[in-house]
Amino acid sequence: MDIRQLRYFITIAQEQKITSAAKKLHMAQPPLSRQLKQLEDELGVVLFDRNKKKQMTLTYEGAVFLKRAKEILHRFEDAVIEVQELKEEVAGTLAVGSTIYCAALMLEKVTQIKERYPHLTFNIWENEPATLLELLESRQIDAAVTTTLIKSDTVQFKQLDDIPCVLVLSDEAGYPCGDTIKMEDIPSFPLILLRPVNGKGVYNQVMNEFHRLNLEPRIVCECHDSATLLSLVSSGFGASILPVTMIPVHMRNHVHTVHIENNPFIMTPAVMWRTDSYLPKPAQQFLDLF
Repeated sequence: MDIRQLRYFITIAQEQKITSAAKKLHMAQPPLSRQLKQLEDELGVVLFDRNKKKQMTLTYEGAVFLKRAKEILHRFEDAVIEVQELKEEVAGTLAVGSTIYCAALMLEKVTQIKERYPHLTFNIWENEPATLLELLESRQIDAAVTTTLIKSDTVQFKQLDDIPCVLVLSDEAGYPCGDTIKMEDIPSFPLILLRPVNGKGVYNQVMNEFHRLNLEPRIVCECHDSATLLSLVSSGFGASILPVTMIPVHMRNHVHTVHIENNPFIMTPAVMWRTDSYLPKPAQQFLDLF
């Protein structure tokens, strides 16, 4: 048994078909089938149930072995990365993620990393907190900035400074507004609210607070994409209530941010990373910035 056979087995378990696994591994089907048969013979167990549609379903023994095989493969990959990184230069790929509300905060750190280490490449995700946790645990990313803490035995969090939400307006829209505003005055503005597909976010907080104060907001658009929302705001389509960290640096000179009196909309972001595996140097440098 070797690492190669473990990779084959894990791929078959993921694809659930020999033909699909062989295609993903860029090899012919017969050699892959032989490798699986050799593995089962060596272990003395059947790892998959095969049905008439050639679907591969893990047996109980196969499911147990899959968990251990992934652990072994991850440890092996960590060892390779750690040894290769013994040289001083920080290179490779930085794989990180962020919720939509922390995107600008995350990109600010990524930009600093890029300036320090020009040979780095980047793999960046934007998603809901639960999905970011899955990406961390499946090792597709090494760190993430999130607004929701989700308990996990394999992930560690560091809470960051609180982030206030602000009313964001286009400088060219001509809305009469100073540097601060009361909640009671916000319904006079046409609002564009960011509504996440899953989970809770600023949208829920805003709507709950308006309801508590018996206020009726004038919502002209519910948007499900952060980039589109920011474009709509900057074009003067409407105003929005957003965490200040969500506004990209390059846009801050083109929009007007208004502080909300007795602000009920405060977010506490956190950076999270895996604790059960070796962190590549790019990820270590990213975390150091926080």
